[in-house]
Amino acid sequence: MSKAELNIAENTLLSQADTHSDTKVILGKIKTEAEAIAVAKEVAKEIAKLAADPAQNDQLPRQQAELLSSSGLTAIGVAREFGGLGASVATIVETVRLVSVADGGVGQLLQIHNVMLRGHFAGYAPEARQRLISDVLAGKRLGNALAEVGGKNKFSLKTRIERREDGKLILNGSKFYSTGSYLAEWISLTASSDEGGAGVLLHRDTPGLTLVDDWAAFGQQHSVSGTVIFDNIELDEHYLGRRQGPMKRTGLTFPQILHAAIDTGIAAGALQAAVEYLNQHARAWVESGVEKATDEPHIIKRIGEYAVEIRAAEALLRYGAEVFGQHDNDPDNKELQDELILAVASARAQSDKASLYISSDIFSLLGASASLTKWNLDRFWRNARVHTTHDPIRWRLHHVGNYYLNGVDPGEYTAILNAKQAEGVANANANGNASPAAAVTSIQR
Repeated sequence: MSKAELNIAENTLLSQADTHSDTKVILGKIKTEAEAIAVAKEVAKEIAKLAADPAQNDQLPRQQAELLSSSGLTAIGVAREFGGLGASVATIVETVRLVSVADGGVGQLLQIHNVMLRGHFAGYAPEARQRLISDVLAGKRLGNALAEVGGKNKFSLKTRIERREDGKLILNGSKFYSTGSYLAEWISLTASSDEGGAGVLLHRDTPGLTLVDDWAAFGQQHSVSGTVIFDNIELDEHYLGRRQGPMKRTGLTFPQILHAAIDTGIAAGALQAAVEYLNQHARAWVESGVEKATDEPHIIKRIGEYAVEIRAAEALLRYGAEVFGQHDNDPDNKELQDELILAVASARAQSDKASLYISSDIFSLLGASASLTKWNLDRFWRNARVHTTHDPIRWRLHHVGNYYLNGVDPGEYTAILNAKQAEGVANANANGNASPAAAVTSIQR
């Protein structure tokens, strides 16, 4: 039996039993936003212990995912009207940042869960929405299956829904970069059809659905962003949603700000690990004239530089979350839309810079011994380098620069997709390809 086959077989056991009785969990429903932050800090401590062990790098993050669920962190995004806490964007952003300080890959599990959850409060039949919300409140998680490989770009989709002669809708295709799906209860995906792009919710036990553990990147291993296969899946139309009208101009700011939270957290985690190593293991350089590495003036200065980069990233992140709250209360306000896009792009740019710079540069202070695999200190750079490739920061900077230099309204690539759709590119459905807009259907609803 191949590794992929073993992983597929193993996957069928995930929902049957929790075999990690040694995992410390924080039980109970989170009742306030302050409690959510406190719980996230405690969960992050447990996850950090696992992340520090190099033997954990290539292991599925079952214990970590269970900590997210059993602590109640995965339920805080459920709106009050549906029985949840209805946590603010600011609180969700902070919980993702705190978890990412411990492990950026696990932070991405929480990030994508919250993104998918936010997109599913509308657009589906009430019975489907209620089952999903009940499961989330019970600790179940969502994963995504949006992107595919092999097409012209990330939104060139071949996964397709066809109506069979008996009237049933049948789904076929495959996805990659399916963050969180291998360990999730619900898979949120997009597909093309003769009626345009559609969003679909699938339970992990759906016949014809195969989840494959084949994410083999050098970083963000714990995001489990591998393959999902759909083989003649008969769909329940209650779990199918279609987007009406153009995509919101600010539709990607929520996943974007959570991506910034991940990178900001990785940067802070790298600084924490560097400070700990300097205090416990590093030796002063022979020319320094001091006894301890922590007394070297050049090291002190550089640590200060790292701290300033992180403080800037955290400040931009908090500001972006604050503007997000204002925008949610007045979504049609053009000035708030502009400011939200600019604020989130700025947070993305600074978090990208801080995570890559600090996670790489710490080794210039720590010395050669810090490169030994037993310390696992390279995990921060590996995670930052892989995660920051998701959305080229040059284009976030382009929008900010074009606004300040030329007075051009800032945007995201949803604007490009809307323009293409308006020009009739959506007729790609006739060739079996999805409208470019279909790939963000579940985010937009």
